[in-house]
Amino acid sequence: MSENSSFDQYASAYDSWFFDNTNLLTSEVNLVAYFLKDANKVLSVGCGSGLFESILKRDFNIDIRIGLEPSEGMAEIARKRGMEVEVTTAEAADFGIELYDTVLFNGTPSYITDLESLVYKAFLAFNK
Repeated sequence: MSENSSFDQYASAYDSWFFDNTNLLTSEVNLVAYFLKDANKVLSVGCGSGLFESILKRDFNIDIRIGLEPSEGMAEIARKRGMEVEVTTAEAADFGIELYDTVLFNGTPSYITDLESLVYKAFLAFNK
């Protein structure tokens, strides 16, 4: 999978961009934290390097341990941050049935080719 992922070449630069733009990082983390305060078990779709998940855990005690990420380079960084990451696209992933309380699409919808079908797939994972 990773040989086809355009994100592999940017894995090391991803966090650096956010650290250079801390106002945006802080704003986005605060927004996500607000909506996840009672999220319970979360699946992070397109977790990238796990940067947001690590900050959410550190600053808000929101523990997101499971993620999907198409880039092996990004997934490896997220694993170093303590996440369990499956290297796959959201479209190809199996969300399971009632495995998660919340599915997080943080910044990923613009990269998903068929967002409507994917949101419906996430809906079905909660409503079988």
